[in-house]
Parts: sequence; C-alpha cells; structure tokens
Amino acid sequence: MKIIKLDAIDSTNSYLKSLLNKENLDDFSVVTAKHQKKGKGRNGNIWENEPSLNLAFSIYKKFYKFPIIDKFYLNIIASVSVFELLEKYDLKNINIKWPNDIMTENKKISGILIENNIKGNLITHSIIGIGINVNQRIFKNIPNATSTYIQTGLTNSVEKLAENLQEIFKKKFLDFEKNASDLLFHYNKYLFQKNIKVKYISKKNEIFFGKIISVDEYGIIEIEKSNGDILNFKENEIKIKI
Repeated sequence: MKIIKLDAIDSTNSYLKSLLNKENLDDFSVVTAKHQKKGKGRNGNIWENEPSLNLAFSIYKKFYKFPIIDKFYLNIIASVSVFELLEKYDLKNINIKWPNDIMTENKKISGILIENNIKGNLITHSIIGIGINVNQRIFKNIPNATSTYIQTGLTNSVEKLAENLQEIFKKKFLDFEKNASDLLFHYNKYLFQKNIKVKYISKKNEIFFGKIISVDEYGIIEIEKSNGDILNFKENEIKIKI
C-alpha cells in the first residue's frame, strides 16, 4: 500500500483528488503532508496545524457496489479506525463525538472529513481525510483542542501513526464486509456523552437537556429529553454544548 509523503500542500484531500484525475491509484493509497496550508474540516471549518507536528492524512478507497444509503458506515469505519489507533498511545477517556470527531478528556484530538464520488445511487470511491493532533503543544484560540503530547507528555512519530492508521483502515473495511453491525455496535459503545445528561442546541436554537441513547446505521442520533420524550436528529440538526 502506497504512502505519498509531501512537505507542504493546500490539503491532502485536494491533492489526492487532483491525483485521481491524472492516474489510477491503488486501493488504500495514502497522502500525508508535514504542513497543510488550507486543511479542511467538516462544514467548511479550517484545521489548525503547526508544520511537522501533526498528522495530515488522506486515504483513497474505491468501491464496486457501495449504495449511497450506507454512506454513514464510512463515518463509522473512519471513527473506529482512529479510535483504535489512539488507544495505543495511552490516552484517557477516548470517545467518538457524533458524527466523527475523536475526543480525549472532553477535548478534541482528531477530526474527519469524508468526500464521496457518486454515480447514480452508488459511491464509486471515497477520500477520507484525517487530522490528528500529535506533537503540537499550543492551540491559539481553540481552547477545546488537545494533542497526544499535551495528554501524555510524550513525543510520537507522525510517520508511524500514518503507517499504523493505513493498516487499521484496511482491517476495518474487511471487518465491514464481514459484519457491519459489529462496527456499529463498537461505534455506539465509544460514543461521547452517551447516557449522560448534557445540554444540546438544535439548528432552530432550541436549547434542552437530554442524553444520547444511540446512533443508527444511517447516522440518525436518538436523544431522550429530560421529560422522557425521544427525539431523532440528522447530522447538523443538533450540537452538543460542551
């Protein structure tokens, strides 16, 4: 499996997409960069990173018959892959914040951006971008961010993380083919704030207290309000107020 290592680039996802327009890539090909000038997060957010200190990683996955209705499984696979990678680094209280941020000690350590190429009702290929804060010590104006160094006091090899993550992704896609429901079970097992009463705000600016019950295979989150009402939300319809 190929890993393309770059010094500086706008974003690893964008580079991988442009590469696909020029040549055929092997499944699970990876692009990493020491520095992303315009690293992208979900909803158009910018991923802050200092050169050479963090992992900027994008992986290419091609499909033959992957229905678009199952697209949330890509979030599940990516989230569980990063979770299992970070478990190896002695981080405490690692969780998956719906839909696909990775938290440790209530702080964000990793974000995921998935971009799909769609033809009809099928996803033909996906580019899965991962940002992991590794050796960065200070995050200006982002008080909720952390890194493996901040959490453990240890410096880690960014290159080694990339190699390990590529291997884990390959294994998780095999697991998905064998038993997708088991991946969903583990995603729910690791959910951030599950069964804990916290504050939420809806896209209509309604604020209420409730607790997460579960997330289904389509990415719908089920929340029980303090009064016992059960509500269901799609991505971007609600946020946890940390």
